[in-house]
Amino acid sequence: MKIFFSLLLIVNIAFGITQWLMPYDQLFEEKPKIAVAEKLRLLDGPQESEVITEKEAITKKNDNVLVAEEATNQLLCYTIGPFKDKTRALEISGRYSSNQIETRLKSSLEKDYMGIMVYINGHKNRKAALKTATSLAAKGIRDYIIVKVGEEENVLSIGVFGLKKNADGLIGRLKKLKFPVKSIARYRERTIYWLYYQQSNDRELLSLLDDIDIDKGISQISRQCS
Repeated sequence: MKIFFSLLLIVNIAFGITQWLMPYDQLFEEKPKIAVAEKLRLLDGPQESEVITEKEAITKKNDNVLVAEEATNQLLCYTIGPFKDKTRALEISGRYSSNQIETRLKSSLEKDYMGIMVYINGHKNRKAALKTATSLAAKGIRDYIIVKVGEEENVLSIGVFGLKKNADGLIGRLKKLKFPVKSIARYRERTIYWLYYQQSNDRELLSLLDDIDIDKGISQISRQCS
């Protein structure tokens, strides 16, 4: 027992001498800590110089859209017409072909306005229609046609007027003379022709219609390219 206490005393004395000779901070020196904010290097994926921000990505996308819009706006498209005569349409098509512009000819069946027909109907036969015509002649109205076929057979047509005021004038006159006059707009079906062409917007716009074409109602109309 005495030996144990003697050893314990010697250890305490040795520890005290060591602490007195060596500073405390050197005896219990702390290991350096790793900085929490140390930047980690990615082993996979793009490096920092290759990372694209969201703003840059949107700008790049908009640039691509603008390029696409410019590509779709390289053509100008036009329609020329209407032509009632196919020969005339082909003649004007040749003008554009001589300027290295290809045209396409298309046709459609349309109703062509003729005017307002003034007439008297209700006749059972041609003889009855002639009787009405004789009565009109006695009043000074001698221009008429008796329809011979179709649903309007035996109708007495007194004229077709391009201007409504002229038709209304005759209708008013006939009503004063107690004739059961009527009127109707008349149309006829006919084939109408159109020319279609397109050209680059870098090229000067071509308009090869002359004054005669324009007077006939032919025009060059801009349209959306399909």
